[in-house]
Amino acid sequence: MRLQVMTAAVALAIAGFATVACAEESSETLIQKLAGVWEVEEGVNRGEEIPEDELEGTTMLVEENTIITYDPDRKEIYRATFTLDTSTDPISIDMTTKMKSLPQTRALGILKFEEDDEFELCYALPGSDRPKNFESPKGSEIMLFEVEKEE
Repeated sequence: MRLQVMTAAVALAIAGFATVACAEESSETLIQKLAGVWEVEEGVNRGEEIPEDELEGTTMLVEENTIITYDPDRKEIYRATFTLDTSTDPISIDMTTKMKSLPQTRALGILKFEEDDEFELCYALPGSDRPKNFESPKGSEIMLFEVEKEE
């Protein structure tokens, strides 16, 4: 269950980064910037840092408006569609779960690019308010991820 939550968080983070890249860019341009494979470098689950060994080998694939997270064995662990709102600062991302094994839920988040090949995704678990800052306080329902694009 923890891996599913972590994976969902990572996928959401990736989706979020595309939106935060630059508020002046269109959502379509940001989605193109997000396209590709991203490696999850760091994560915080409700205020608790996720150990490196749990994240190692976890990747996210972003294609069009879909994010798919894979475990180190390339097994799909999360899939969501997303929309971006580049008129907000930071950029807003809304993610909707698209998995047969899970009910369709919506998570609200924010994202920002650190560089063209790195971004942060911060989102609230379904049913919680969109985060305002890139932090995951202890006891919160907020996930925070840092990802780096694979070469």
